[in-house]
Amino acid sequence: MGSILLAPIRWLGATAIATLRTGAEVFSLFYGAFAVIVLARLRGFRIVLEVTIQQTLFTGVHALPLVSLASLALGSLIISQVQSLAGGVVNTADIAAHVFAVEVLPLVVALIILGRSGTAICVELANMKLSGELDALRSMGVALEHFIVLPRLLAGLISGVLLTIYGFAVGLAGGYWLVKSVGSLPFAMEALLNAVREEELMKTLVKVCFFAAAIVLVSIREGYSVQASAREVPQATTRAVVRSMALVFVLNTMISVFL
Repeated sequence: MGSILLAPIRWLGATAIATLRTGAEVFSLFYGAFAVIVLARLRGFRIVLEVTIQQTLFTGVHALPLVSLASLALGSLIISQVQSLAGGVVNTADIAAHVFAVEVLPLVVALIILGRSGTAICVELANMKLSGELDALRSMGVALEHFIVLPRLLAGLISGVLLTIYGFAVGLAGGYWLVKSVGSLPFAMEALLNAVREEELMKTLVKVCFFAAAIVLVSIREGYSVQASAREVPQATTRAVVRSMALVFVLNTMISVFL
């Protein structure tokens, strides 16, 4: 009977310990990626730059069509729904712009980065781990934080910021044009674009940077966690997706409440 009563406590304790361990490993990756800049200085800068550009092309440029579609669809949906539910009562342009730019767009960009790049990073590093490539790099004295973590982290941050700015323009301007073409709106497009204040845009970019860093670091950590079998790769990828999403939701709530 006592073991049954203690089971929830044991589970809670084990979950808390595992969460703290994962958080510590993710933070160590973040710290190592930037601390190694001081140690390595310009050594290997060209390779790091090349990998960063390649990762940015995949994470950012290749995601533009999907971001365009998602931003246009959600922007037009939010503008039309806010107009129909609150039209004439409050400033609908301010509400629509705030909801889309500050609350919806960062999550959309984060989910796109996770679905396209987070999973790819996890699978790539898991296969490198199984094939012995990571061990070979270590044996040659190569710092994985410098050649693996840093380029992907920088690419995630750069891509997140650029995709957010692009999605902001497409979602509000394109959404306004789409809704206007099938109905009428009581405000001009300039009012919608100007409704997002500077501090709100900075808050959005801060959110996306935190989201992108969390996704990349968690995906790298889960890719590293694969040990002996290719059957572990899909399990690691699933963990990367679930844990990244959970961390993104937690960060979103914290930033929205405290900033």
